[in-house]
Amino acid sequence: MDWSDLPLDLLHLISKRLSDLSDFVRFRAVCKRWHSAAPIADPPRQLPWVVATRDGLPRTVRFYSLSTGNIHSVNFAEAKGKRLLGSSHDYMLAFDPKRRLLSLLNPLTRSEILLPPTDSDWHRPLYIGRDPVQSGDDVVVCWHSSGVLTVGSCRPGNQEWKKIQIPAGAYGHTYYKGKYYVNERETLVTKVIDIKTGTTLSTIPPLICTKTGQPRRLDYLIVSSGELLGVSGRKWTCKTIGDHKFEVHRLDNENEVARWIKMDSIGDRVLFLDDTVGFCLRASEFEELKEDCIYFIAYLYKADADGRYEYPLCRYNLKNCRAEAAVPGALVDMSSWFFPSIL
Repeated sequence: MDWSDLPLDLLHLISKRLSDLSDFVRFRAVCKRWHSAAPIADPPRQLPWVVATRDGLPRTVRFYSLSTGNIHSVNFAEAKGKRLLGSSHDYMLAFDPKRRLLSLLNPLTRSEILLPPTDSDWHRPLYIGRDPVQSGDDVVVCWHSSGVLTVGSCRPGNQEWKKIQIPAGAYGHTYYKGKYYVNERETLVTKVIDIKTGTTLSTIPPLICTKTGQPRRLDYLIVSSGELLGVSGRKWTCKTIGDHKFEVHRLDNENEVARWIKMDSIGDRVLFLDDTVGFCLRASEFEELKEDCIYFIAYLYKADADGRYEYPLCRYNLKNCRAEAAVPGALVDMSSWFFPSIL
């Protein structure tokens, strides 16, 4: 049988096994039959890429593929001079410091969606849906201004943000189905806030350190399979990869008073962290991942390298409580995650 005459269902199964999006694009370009067997609306599931997010980006944006170990360079004029501030699903939040414009960018499709302005130079995404224009979901972004943390929500085309303010600031925080979860900086309690009204729906007592009996902060809050996880373990003070330590806790709210319980294992789950937010995937769905692990991008300051940071991609194993390099070498100026999409 000629390769161009392979059954469509078999070709479709093959296309769903391609772990890198660039291979999926090449697969579709082979011939009309292969193109029809791999609809663009049904790509294979992708592991996140690591993306360069430094200030004043050039026209070319660089990504590292966790699946293949390849570095992809995308010519993207719209990103020139902007800061890429992290992603959620298929889009990255971008800020143009000269024009003071905030927008959503998909570096692969080169689409850009303008967002309402803010009074800040520091922003981070909390939630960007897979299709911000068509889905009708809110875009949720946080920013600092005058010492106050503001969380804003809007839909593409809106002229203003709907805002709530957290005067004390935050450690870990996340957004999930209309609710904003925040570990407050001063009290270390975790509040659940209605993103529309700003009403505090519930207050969760702080995590208590078993050794000292003192409240302990949660640096990341992650919703996984409907369960709220709290991760403690900052990265900024570590000098080596091996210095990194993390603990994962889950919220137990079955009793009258909710409490945090330490998890010795997260099982099939894999957590991904950048500098402010995290997300969760299942190791069983990606053969490249190791279960019961946390993937993170370390920030290692090198005093002998012109004061620059190195960004090794690392993996923390919750079974043996050890951190190691997930890939050899450091990723220059790469410090956040991006889910590749060509839709």
